[in-house]
Amino acid sequence: MNKKILNLIEERLLVGERRYGHENVANDGRDFEKEALEEALDCAVYLAAKLIEIKNKRKEESEWEEQ
Repeated sequence: MNKKILNLIEERLLVGERRYGHENVANDGRDFEKEALEEALDCAVYLAAKLIEIKNKRKEESEWEEQ
């Protein structure tokens, strides 16, 4: 599991390197505090949407089994 997580992080770093042209993001002028907040909020939305989707699917499956 840890190896999979590290691989995902490595993939994201490579995407960033291709997008921004370098590996050193510490000095590229972006506002990391602002970006981190925006990304965290986006993540909360995506997670909530997926959890609602899973919950609805389980409810539908349960209702189907009851018939």
